[in-house]
Amino acid sequence: MAPNPDVFPLLFQTSVYVVFAIVAYFTESGQEFAPKSIHELRWVILDTFAALYVYGVFRFREGIANQAYGIESKKETNEEPLIPPANAAGKLRNAVRTAGNALEQLPIFLISMYMYAFVRPFLAGIFGAIEIVLYIAYPFVFGCDGKKPGPLLQLSTIPRYMLNEYMMVASIMTLFDLVRATEKV
Repeated sequence: MAPNPDVFPLLFQTSVYVVFAIVAYFTESGQEFAPKSIHELRWVILDTFAALYVYGVFRFREGIANQAYGIESKKETNEEPLIPPANAAGKLRNAVRTAGNALEQLPIFLISMYMYAFVRPFLAGIFGAIEIVLYIAYPFVFGCDGKKPGPLLQLSTIPRYMLNEYMMVASIMTLFDLVRATEKV
């Protein structure tokens, strides 16, 4: 029996946030939510550049795939496809979903990374680099089957969701002083 789509996502998401809140309570102890210097944010800024660059490549790839397989997203055309459409539907779906997933996740990623950069900028930069590597892996694990994504797709998506959610929860916990206090010597 399939889970109730009205209830399960709420319960699952809430439980994930509770687990991350408990983890953040201990791992972020002694941290404060405060502006950091540009020097401390350099890895976060580099990650931002890299994420936007990868997103641009994915969008460009999507446009080229539309043109190459004779499918125009913006206008009608009578031109022949540049590449014979062997598995064209699967390849096009890969390009479209890769760009679409990046577009869907990029704002959440950037906001959560910058929020967490107010807590731990270097770790936010490391998490950002991991996220970008997982973005780059997406088209390879998505597969080119025209009907469904590849079985390894969750290796790219689930860790990114977890990183984003942890950075958001840890930032909010720290902002409102809900992390374990450490004794100041």
